Amino acid sequence: MNLVNTLELVKCGNMEIDHIIPGTISMVVTILKIAIPIILIIFGMLDLSKAVMANDEKEMKEAQKKLIHRIIYAVVVFFVIALVQFVFSRLASQDSDGTNINKTSVSSCVNCFINDKCDPAK
Repeated sequence: MNLVNTLELVKCGNMEIDHIIPGTISMVVTILKIAIPIILIIFGMLDLSKAVMANDEKEMKEAQKKLIHRIIYAVVVFFVIALVQFVFSRLASQDSDGTNINKTSVSSCVNCFINDKCDPAK
């Protein structure tokens, strides 16, 4: 199955899929964008609290280092997903009036699934 057939099947610029599939995928992407950083920071805080309770200087230094790394990973995950959402929202072809020119383009389709910005008119 080639890309054109896939776009025909999904019909991203059309309301035939009733926003169920793109809406669900967009919601999952948003949840991942928020949940993964929170989970990483919570696990880092748990590691640090275990080290503090153990009252071991070496463990505390290691836990602090691990917490800092997890915070950095959390920020990276959040901003990478936000950057991908921004790029695909910008790549969707638009004319000077702000209306989509090619509603079945790949960038428009991905924008529909990532940002849940599907245009019902074709």
